[in-house]
Amino acid sequence: MKKLLVAGFCLLGALCFMQAQNVDWKNYGAGIEEGDFIVRGDIGFSRHWKSLPYDGSMKVPYLEASVEYTKKLGELPLGFGGFIGYSQDKMKETASFGVEDVPDYEWKGEMNYINLGALANYHIQVPVEKLDLYAGLRLGLEFWNWKVDYKYPSYEPVYNYDGYLVSYKYKTEKESIKKNGTNFYAGINFGASYFFTEKFGANIEVGYPQLIKIGGTAKF
Repeated sequence: MKKLLVAGFCLLGALCFMQAQNVDWKNYGAGIEEGDFIVRGDIGFSRHWKSLPYDGSMKVPYLEASVEYTKKLGELPLGFGGFIGYSQDKMKETASFGVEDVPDYEWKGEMNYINLGALANYHIQVPVEKLDLYAGLRLGLEFWNWKVDYKYPSYEPVYNYDGYLVSYKYKTEKESIKKNGTNFYAGINFGASYFFTEKFGANIEVGYPQLIKIGGTAKF
């Protein structure tokens, strides 16, 4: 994961460095014009990727859709829009007590994150005809909820007819806990879109809290 993130930063850094002497800071790249809509669909990794390092865990990669409307403020080639993203963690752990007739302990959990907010990007035109570089800020909310299901052994005493304790009978108890909440969301991103045709292309972004994303982009 770290290597992939570093590679993404290096790629964008190299693009900026190679073209630093020929950057047009007042126009959009890749034929984008003021008044265009830019739509992106991405998949990648967020800061939650290693937040739950349990055995048997399963991660759903971060999925995001965003739309941006290009509008200059003065001479600055900006884009304004919104985004929505989703990721999920599922975990499962079991433990055996190694005693006959004693049920295993089991712990299963699921955590979901939904990010929703506004974005603003500053675009940069470089000499590569079909390439658009951009950097931006994001503000919004992160909605989260999690559910944990427990299964654990318990026992009840067994008495004989004289009222004397003779043994224990083991059984499985179940319990569920649910919680949800909302956090303030703020992020930064650095990206590049390369258009293979007039309207469709691919893009890559690095930043925080979404570490790295790749996907498709379209302009209308």
